[in-house]
Amino acid sequence: MKIIKRSISIFLFAIGLTNLIDAQTASDVLRFSYLNPQGTARAMGIGGAIGGLGGDFTSLSINPAGIGGYWKSEFMVSPVLAANNTRSTLNGGLESQELARKFGLSNVGIVFTNTSDRGAWKAVSMGIGLNKLASYNQEFFYGHQTQGSIVDRFAGRATNLSPDQLDGFESGLAYETGAIYDIGDDQIYETDFDGQEQDVFQKNQLVKTSGYNNELVIGFGGNLKDKVLIGGAIGIPFVSYESEKQYGESDGEDVIPAFQRLEFNEYLTTEGGGFNLKLGAIVKLNNNIRIGAAIHTPTYLSLTDRFSTAFTYEYNEGSGDETFSSESPDGEFEYGLSTPWKAVINGAWIIGKKGFVSTDIEYVDYASAKYDFTTNSDAIEDRNYQDEVNAEIKEIYKGTVNVKVGGELAMEGFRFRAGVQLLGGPFAGDNTFESVLSAGIGVRGNKAFLDLGFSHSSVNETYLPYRVDGAPNQIVDNHLGKNQLVVTLGFKI
Repeated sequence: MKIIKRSISIFLFAIGLTNLIDAQTASDVLRFSYLNPQGTARAMGIGGAIGGLGGDFTSLSINPAGIGGYWKSEFMVSPVLAANNTRSTLNGGLESQELARKFGLSNVGIVFTNTSDRGAWKAVSMGIGLNKLASYNQEFFYGHQTQGSIVDRFAGRATNLSPDQLDGFESGLAYETGAIYDIGDDQIYETDFDGQEQDVFQKNQLVKTSGYNNELVIGFGGNLKDKVLIGGAIGIPFVSYESEKQYGESDGEDVIPAFQRLEFNEYLTTEGGGFNLKLGAIVKLNNNIRIGAAIHTPTYLSLTDRFSTAFTYEYNEGSGDETFSSESPDGEFEYGLSTPWKAVINGAWIIGKKGFVSTDIEYVDYASAKYDFTTNSDAIEDRNYQDEVNAEIKEIYKGTVNVKVGGELAMEGFRFRAGVQLLGGPFAGDNTFESVLSAGIGVRGNKAFLDLGFSHSSVNETYLPYRVDGAPNQIVDNHLGKNQLVVTLGFKI
């Protein structure tokens, strides 16, 4: 029956574009919303709790009033080495481990400062530069023998559709290669796995992601009577994300008659940019105590997804192995995304010339994020899907609090730093925190400075390669260890 089906599929198969929008889901919102500015090594060394101190370029992405704390113009550059180690298991199988390393730029910036002994404004500064908000570099692999097949997903998505209505990214490829077929021409598609849902066979997948979310920030600030620091900043984030997934199934033990192996590869790139506004103030209560606050508007991102898939299916019905492959068209979809707004309060205790202790407390409302799928589309189905996903965002996410605490000990020209971050979980009903530990050292001179910062965190993630209604999920448990080493070289100018 497969041979008959394949002979007619050549002229019945058509490219379907109706499912392109499914690439944007509620879970994808976190990729561009769960941000943690990295910036300079000094900021990293104290756990990112830089907002209430001033005098550091990273503060432009936290509390822009901090730029008012500069007394001299300054240039700095901060390369970063990131090493992310992921340990993965599929449904309790053997653990696999992959390491992804990436060298890049955490920060580069310049601040121009003008000081005056006259008038109320003691210093006025303008800064322009780049702060890294997120990095997407990760690699993981898993493999294990489990029940079910991704072909069941393709057959389910094809139900009640004629062959020429099947999308060209999943079900259409499965039909073209013989993985699904319609024996009775009733739009109920059969597979080689029907009736054998309890059998187990090998699954594996290699997932690689890369990219960044970097913010070009332009800020202005001033020091009013050496009592109040006021500042504002325009943020222009640039997003680049790339994902490559290589999924495979094989039946080396001949558990499933006819089926031999399959490969399903997915490729996705997301690129775009946006803008936001940050306003803040810091009040010096006395020589030792500072308190501050800042508000971040949502970032509106204009994004473009480009994606494609490829599918290979091999089977043997007694006359030798038959292998068929098919590739999707190059898909593209443009859309908008508004990330959550954020409110920040800051505090710092300056211990004379011996150092300081500082803290930042942030509130982020992840439930306020919204998609806009009608940017370049008037299709009713796009608007309906937009409403569905935005409703899901409100349901599964919540507002959460992030706490950052750090300190610095000064000994002549040397600085010793440590910090901790407790980042609240964004999901409704999740009261756990991601902890980030950091440390750093620095050397300060009259004309130049050199800082070193290190941070480590570990996160447990759950990954589902695909879903089939009514069938057990393929559950991949990932333990991700994230390590970053930042070096900042700066000059007073």
